[in-house]
Amino acid sequence: MGSPAGGDGLPDEQPQRLVYVGSFYIDLYEVTNEAYGRFIASTGHPMPENSNPRATLWNDRHPFPGSERHPVVNVSWLDATAFCRWEGKRLPTEAEWEKAARGPDGRTYPWGDEWNPAWANSASYWAGRRIDFINSTEWEAFWIHGEGARIAKAKGLNGEVLTLPVGSFPEGVSAHGLHDMAGNVAEWVQDWYDPNYYRSAPLADPVGPERGAIKSMRGGSWLKPAVSLRTSDRDWGTMDSRPSGTGFRCAKDAF
Repeated sequence: MGSPAGGDGLPDEQPQRLVYVGSFYIDLYEVTNEAYGRFIASTGHPMPENSNPRATLWNDRHPFPGSERHPVVNVSWLDATAFCRWEGKRLPTEAEWEKAARGPDGRTYPWGDEWNPAWANSASYWAGRRIDFINSTEWEAFWIHGEGARIAKAKGLNGEVLTLPVGSFPEGVSAHGLHDMAGNVAEWVQDWYDPNYYRSAPLADPVGPERGAIKSMRGGSWLKPAVSLRTSDRDWGTMDSRPSGTGFRCAKDAF
């Protein structure tokens, strides 16, 4: 684990280490609105909602028409774990997620080591050109104050959210055949987040710190730059937050 390409990633990706991860199952796709709808119909669980009404993509406990195959967003870590438990599964650990994304050869992106804006749903994809948004000022100029905001208003669900149906980028699959491991939505994983965890984590089947205040996310989302879509990049959120760019996929023990 840790940053690919010689250990030149962000501080919370250090130190780079070789970690053993045992066998497990993990879903090929992010959980969709359609699947989540079956869950709330069966259990009475609340529908996904955001504090910003424009970012809420459900009405009367049903997803907006045409968004059934989009990944569910506005779900908290607690919502995600409840869904996985309902399916007899669980969230993947950070280590499992990274293994599934990077493949046997430690790729920088699920498909390889070179960024391709046409192979993942990201800010670069919506810009329609190779733009890596090297710094936050450049990204904010595009996404918050400029072209990105106009694109979201014109093409986004409810004029806000630019998810796409799962599996929309077959060229961007990982070596293990998983879709959307970069972009579309960031994904909740099982672990507590600790920026210094790699310094003392075990080298076999790490499961994250024993306790914490925030949970880890992986994979980046439709509104993030290329640096946030690297297979080693780490993000986080509070257990009860429901971001419009975050969803999840499920995993399961192999034995």
